[in-house]
Amino acid sequence: MAEGHAVHGIAARLRRLAGQPVRSSSPNGELEAAVFDGRVIADVQAVGKHLLVTAVDVPLTVHLHLAMDGAVSVRQHHRALDGAYPRTEPPVHGNVAWRLLSATHHAEVTDPAVCEVLDEDGVLALRARLGPDPLRDDAEPDLARRRIQNSRRPIGALLIDQKVIAGIGNVYRAELLHRARLDPFTPGHDVDDDTFAALWQDTVELMTLGLGAGWIVTDEGQMTAAREALVRGEPVPRWPKRYAVYGRAGQPCHVCGTTLRAERVGLQRLFWCPGCQHS
Repeated sequence: MAEGHAVHGIAARLRRLAGQPVRSSSPNGELEAAVFDGRVIADVQAVGKHLLVTAVDVPLTVHLHLAMDGAVSVRQHHRALDGAYPRTEPPVHGNVAWRLLSATHHAEVTDPAVCEVLDEDGVLALRARLGPDPLRDDAEPDLARRRIQNSRRPIGALLIDQKVIAGIGNVYRAELLHRARLDPFTPGHDVDDDTFAALWQDTVELMTLGLGAGWIVTDEGQMTAAREALVRGEPVPRWPKRYAVYGRAGQPCHVCGTTLRAERVGLQRLFWCPGCQHS
């Protein structure tokens, strides 16, 4: 499942259609696409793993959640079309829930878990049930802190609960907890203010770097090289992934040499180092 940095990247690509009228259709009939047909796209926002698309003078929002199988493609037309739509629509391939055509771009949403139209109350309800998103300027980390410290659940479960923090997935969870040297089975109410503040700040920094790079970067050497590339305005190469604990159960920890472990917590496997991460 795409983690929050990837969904923000998708939002940025869809935003290329903003300011333009679009031809809106739903080839598989899943979406009431006519509400956006001929309208000008106003904005595309990511909130955690959710996408919200709005149009000018339309009091409705298209809500997308890609889950495991969904995907969004955004392609630029080969040449400018002088403000007109393409004369013919491209053929449909796959389970396309929503298609947008502007004078310059062609976007498709395939196999989403959620593809629906929400009114203002629906958007407010969605936002209310999500925790703060570390990549958004309007994030309120204190809300996440309270939800963690008021819970007996382990921090390893709370971090990927989207009602606590919106956007963290399994990879970031494992790497963040290892970087914090925090036992993933520590109850939320035992996470003190300083530990939470450091964890939140590291989450913001890692996910911001992931958004800029286009992929999850958690190795210190790769992080430094990625930052330098971004400062120079260059794309970050996709080096071989180097994770501290994620996906490495049974292998030695790079820090202390202890054999890494994995245990199913909810629907996903949690990876950690018993040597570095102990109470």
